[in-house]
Parts: sequence; structure tokens; C-alpha cells
Amino acid sequence: MKLDDYLKLNNTTRYEVAKISGIPETSFKSIRNRDVNNLSGRFYRAIGLVLGKTGGQVYDEITADENTVFNFLGKHHIHDKERVTELLDYMLYFKKHDIDVTNVSFNRFENEIENGHILGDEDDVLQVIDNLIESFKTMKENVEAGNLPTPEKMD
Repeated sequence: MKLDDYLKLNNTTRYEVAKISGIPETSFKSIRNRDVNNLSGRFYRAIGLVLGKTGGQVYDEITADENTVFNFLGKHHIHDKERVTELLDYMLYFKKHDIDVTNVSFNRFENEIENGHILGDEDDVLQVIDNLIESFKTMKENVEAGNLPTPEKMD
């Protein structure tokens, strides 16, 4: 994910991060086209300061190019900070527990649009996000209760 896309997704700008963090805006301009995997930690910490996250959380979120959830949010221009934050919180929880939720499929949603069953407008997209949040909530409750899937249960 590109820096500006990440900032836009989180309803902020390079200017706001520079202003709050004290890092010159020109420094942010110079990195916007660089590989986000090679940025100095101070940039992640500065962004985290503005977003109320750790530098590590920001790094994980920015470098999640193969993350279908982030791709979906970006594709459909989701800017609902509360929903996005809740999704990210669940995803970080699962990452800490070595559970990969980055490959969630949105094929059914895309097929429904293609087939003309839904418009794919903002209300439809937000419903998908709300459903995903509920699924993640249930998954987290299962993890906390020790109800993890085992190979025997999956057959």
C-alpha cells in the first residue's frame, strides 16, 4: 500500500502528520514513492502518533499489500474511520495469535454486483464491512474461549 493511500484510508494527510509530529513535510514528500518496507521507523511512529497507533501497527498495515481486506477497503473507498479502526483492531488481534485473516474473499459480493443482484453502492459495501466485523468478533470470541478449529473438526 502506498503511503498516501494509507493516510487517505485513515482520514489524514502528509501535512497533518508533519504538523503534529514535527517531521518536515518535505521529508514525507521525498518518501511517498519509496518502498514502504525501507522507511525509517520515525515515519511509522509519526503516523502512529497521529492515528493513535504504534509504529509497528502502522508498518503492518502499510506493508499489507496482499491483504484482501485492505484491497477491498481501498477499492471501494471506505473512509468510515470507526469501522476501519474496528476491522484493523481485529486483524491485529488475529495476527498476534498467528491467525491469518488477510485472505478473506469478497468474490460473492463482486459476483452479486456482476449479476445485477445488488448495486455495490456505499450501503452495500458498508453492509459487507459490518458482516466482516461481526465474523471477526465471533472468531475472536472463539479464540478466547479456546474453541479453535482442529484438523479433526474440519473434515
